[in-house]
Amino acid sequence: MVGFRKHTSQRLDQLDGIIAALNTRVEQLEEERTATAHTLSDILEKTNSLDARITATTTELARQLDELGNELSAVADQEPIDVAEIVNGSLVDIRQSQTRLAQEQARYQAAFRADIAILIDQLRR
Repeated sequence: MVGFRKHTSQRLDQLDGIIAALNTRVEQLEEERTATAHTLSDILEKTNSLDARITATTTELARQLDELGNELSAVADQEPIDVAEIVNGSLVDIRQSQTRLAQEQARYQAAFRADIAILIDQLRR
């Protein structure tokens, strides 16, 4: 019976060691679970924030596209503008202004020459 008790005592010591190791492992796993829970909580918070930003951006983009569509519809409903006619009219106006300026410059130049001729004539006397 002495052998049985010794064997049982050894077996109980082995089981105590195994239980201690299992307790240590359970504590480690609990710490890992807690860290993972915190990480998942952070990820969830960031995902919710990102979702809110995407929703706001999408809403704003949809609103702007709607406004653009309304503006395009308003432009399409207007009568067409003849751009070539407007440009040609502006070019005609520019050419007329250039002609008037050239004529005015020629008159000033002729008057200046006449005044110079008079001054030269007066200086010779």
